[in-house]
Amino acid sequence: MYKLFRNALIIAVSSFALSANGEPMAFSVNSDSGSPDNQDSLYLIDLATGTGQRRGALASGIIDDIRRDTEGLAFSADGTLWGVDDNSLTLFPINTSSGAISLAREIYLPGFPTGGGNDFGMTFSCDNSLYVTSIATRTLYQVEMNGSIQAVGSEGSLGANISAIAAIGNPTRLYGLGNGQFQDGKTDSPNLYSIDTDTGVATLIGSLGNTIGEYNQGGLAFDYTGNLWAITDRRIINNSIEDQPSQILSINTQTGEATVVSDTSKVGDSGEVGFESLAIGPPSLCQIAGKTDPLTESVPTLSVTGRMLAILLLMLAGISILRRRSV
Repeated sequence: MYKLFRNALIIAVSSFALSANGEPMAFSVNSDSGSPDNQDSLYLIDLATGTGQRRGALASGIIDDIRRDTEGLAFSADGTLWGVDDNSLTLFPINTSSGAISLAREIYLPGFPTGGGNDFGMTFSCDNSLYVTSIATRTLYQVEMNGSIQAVGSEGSLGANISAIAAIGNPTRLYGLGNGQFQDGKTDSPNLYSIDTDTGVATLIGSLGNTIGEYNQGGLAFDYTGNLWAITDRRIINNSIEDQPSQILSINTQTGEATVVSDTSKVGDSGEVGFESLAIGPPSLCQIAGKTDPLTESVPTLSVTGRMLAILLLMLAGISILRRRSV
């Protein structure tokens, strides 16, 4: 009887362990925080709980040399975290431990509209191509590391205000997150889109749904197993200046439907807000696509509740073994 019980516990614990691909950690920047010093900072956020910590200001160490409108984040294939700033029109690597930027490696992007309003989305693909979107032109661009940019397709091909993009797989599949509101508080395009990397045309996949809160812009990123995550900027909703924590979403790439996983009320010392960028890791699922598309299969994950159950099962197994030895 004891042996049967022990085997059942081992099987149950093993089942949990096999599916223990928990929610990842991700980087984001509070680029719409409204802080008095208007200082963007890098944060590391636990997507499962919304907790996180400030790594440091996006600054080079030179007086007043601070990036103040960094709206896109993405990891390149070599694991470097890059940011793109709308205020200075610059692309730069970021130290993930301190938030410091390197002026020596900063790249000026003169081809984009000046004066802000680009609300950049950014992602690297498996072949390390860098894609960037601009709200000002509603266009997808391919950006070279020398600062030159090339529109993908014709200007305005996106057809929607997409300020966050994420690439996955080989060949590249590109997804975009539409903005939630216009400046006057009216509904914009709170949807998930697929984007053709040859034509720059965005095709609607579906609405994020009614279970999420109203938002302005957001960030988008895939994790290592092919799950799509988003973070939404909810600082100013319907022209209200009341700060609201960003929401962390898990998005179904087949339907566009989003599920709220957590919020950022516990990030930073006082609950930072204004997150509209997201980066988890280098491009994922970069093996050549075969007959099976990994995005059409469910990827097992373990929630916080699931992890607690797994711990409980492990404790029961240990107690059972100790009791057996004491007899």
